[in-house]
Amino acid sequence: MAWLLYVVAVCALVAPAQAVVGGDPAAPPEPDAAVVFTQKHGYSARCEGLRDETRGYYTFAGIRYAEPPIGNRRFQRPVRRYLAGEINATRLCPPCPQVDPRGSGRIIGHEDCLCLNVFAPKMPGEERGSPVIFFIHGGNYRTGSIAAYGGQHFAQQDTILVTAQYRLGSLGFLSTGDRDASGNAGIFDLRAAMTWINNYIEFFGGDKSRIVVMGQGSGGRTASLLGLSGETPRESRSATGVAALSGAPLSPGAVKSDPKKHAEEIAERTGCPKQPAERLLLCLRKLPAEKIIEADKDVLMEMVDTEAFLEEIAGNAGVGVRVEGEDDKRGLPPLVAEDPSDSIKKKHQLGPMLTGVTSAETSRAVFGKYAKFLSNQLSQVQDFIKKDLIGGLKKTVQGVEGLNPLKLPGVQRAVPLLDYYQAVFDNSMKAIDGLAQIAEATGDALFNFPAYQSVREWSAGAPALMYSFEHVGNLSKGSHFIPGIALTQGADNPSENVQQKGKGPAHGDELAYLFEPLDDEGKPLNQSVSTTDAEVRQSFVSLFAKFARNLSSNKTRDEKLFGFIPYSTDGEQYLKIGKTITLDKNFRFCQIGLWGEMSDRLTDTFCKNHLEQILNLPKLISPVAIQVDKVGKIPLHNQGIPLLMPKPTTKPNWNAFNNINPFGIA
Repeated sequence: MAWLLYVVAVCALVAPAQAVVGGDPAAPPEPDAAVVFTQKHGYSARCEGLRDETRGYYTFAGIRYAEPPIGNRRFQRPVRRYLAGEINATRLCPPCPQVDPRGSGRIIGHEDCLCLNVFAPKMPGEERGSPVIFFIHGGNYRTGSIAAYGGQHFAQQDTILVTAQYRLGSLGFLSTGDRDASGNAGIFDLRAAMTWINNYIEFFGGDKSRIVVMGQGSGGRTASLLGLSGETPRESRSATGVAALSGAPLSPGAVKSDPKKHAEEIAERTGCPKQPAERLLLCLRKLPAEKIIEADKDVLMEMVDTEAFLEEIAGNAGVGVRVEGEDDKRGLPPLVAEDPSDSIKKKHQLGPMLTGVTSAETSRAVFGKYAKFLSNQLSQVQDFIKKDLIGGLKKTVQGVEGLNPLKLPGVQRAVPLLDYYQAVFDNSMKAIDGLAQIAEATGDALFNFPAYQSVREWSAGAPALMYSFEHVGNLSKGSHFIPGIALTQGADNPSENVQQKGKGPAHGDELAYLFEPLDDEGKPLNQSVSTTDAEVRQSFVSLFAKFARNLSSNKTRDEKLFGFIPYSTDGEQYLKIGKTITLDKNFRFCQIGLWGEMSDRLTDTFCKNHLEQILNLPKLISPVAIQVDKVGKIPLHNQGIPLLMPKPTTKPNWNAFNNINPFGIA
């Protein structure tokens, strides 16, 4: 096995002539070995890791960046830990407490879990340091760890990968909405990890002026918040970027609207007082961590099926990040002071953003865990699609600041979204067709439209670029990296899984094309990789590595990012990740128009004919000639649908979403 080829040795930082640890001279280094000497904040340390002899990169695992959040530190902001003394960085630390995502029902992990892993391509030298990607794992803030994510492929692109763990569930995000239990301890953990990177990454061969905050799912939403926060470490503000995979700043679940309700439910299940907040926290600190995690589990299990489906795939189930409000100067400053949409409008973006989705985000949940329930609802509940599913999705979308459709003057009502989807589902001949439409509708509402709108808004203050990952390969699926959530798992009973109609990568399936899949001990799985998969992985990793290498605070929205023109409202361009990376335009043109109530798209020739046919409506465009104002708006309504003169654009490439029709629906 490749892991057996690792050796432990010693390597000195080039600058000092003699390294000192604890007041005594350190042993002389050996060439190309995996030991780093650090001297910072009055402390010296010798950090010993591992070197892969075959590929030549270095791994430093299980480095504590904060003190254990136990006892009185539970629910508090992290206390930073400096590197000091002898540090064994050859073993992973345990995951943070959580219900075993592999399905055993046990509580696993330990509260002493605030550690990080560093994968470095080389030891520091005279040349410029390598760019850094700081990755935040997903799992809806209740599951996950950094054990599965290997940095081999980034190291081969001369890029350092840092992965960090953070507190999960109520241990990381419990909040009553007031100062005494303000919440967000988990995201403060990640900020502490960013501070560690700024302090120490140069000792590991990194360039702290080029740091990308990257995450997937809930980790992508968190990375976006850190990329907007004024409390992000000052040293990285001038040159940082955000990479958000399947989670964006305007995604549902980016911030929680009612954290107090969850705190009260946890109090009931643990026998602790609901008020005042200090008594609740005092009681919870006396309990074993396992009891608090069990309470989190019980809260989620009591949700009804329809609510559970929509809440879980939207990322709204359980705890999460809350908006803390403006700093009142009477306590510790907030990290998330306002809704992300407000921060974006104020142009608080710290740098460029690269975000994207997979082409079938929700398919594994629809055809897996919830397949039986959804099939029953389709056959037994009248207007399930119109009232429960699409109605619930519409409520979710409209509940996110920044996703609310733009209202034109004089508009009375928008395109009949509910009627449209009900008509589509009524025309479905088989139950499996109905499931396919659910997968498409939920993917568009909860992932595609928020990602598009996030890029559109972000680009007003900093360069932004969007991608769609569409390659279907044979590498490890999302369940290897983020088990325990419906978006990546099949049904609990395998016999209830339904064969998916059509193909496309689901939530998390792109991760194996960025990270080397590792087992629970941090050892590579050593899977066979086809030539095509290897080429796609090479291209996809290179995309993010180039993004990190080319970060610059001086870039304008008109300059290229690693060879591609960033998003603009004129071009509407995005990247398609297939066997090759290609530049395309008009991502999910008509679907985005529906969810965003974008009349210019829906009255465009490519969309309106299909709408007329499905809804059995008269012509949507009035033949009456009228004067167009300077911005192309037509102050006219027909069938209650606002009109906007379509700009002359290149015909959308319908292959970007299907060969059937503009909506990709059979």
